[in-house]
Amino acid sequence: MFLNRPVKVKDKTTGKIVELVPEKVWTLAPRGKRPVKIGIFRSPDTKMCFRARVPDDYPEG
Repeated sequence: MFLNRPVKVKDKTTGKIVELVPEKVWTLAPRGKRPVKIGIFRSPDTKMCFRARVPDDYPEG
């Protein structure tokens, strides 16, 4: 089940902290290290995409 709850992230294109809903979420699990969840977001000001970490309890989708 995919939830559309917003996440507070730093917009890497403008430097502002905004609350956005990720377009896609996936897990990065390097060998021998702890996995982290990454989301792809679209900046509301510049319309450019950027990646940021999301909480571990956020569902993938």
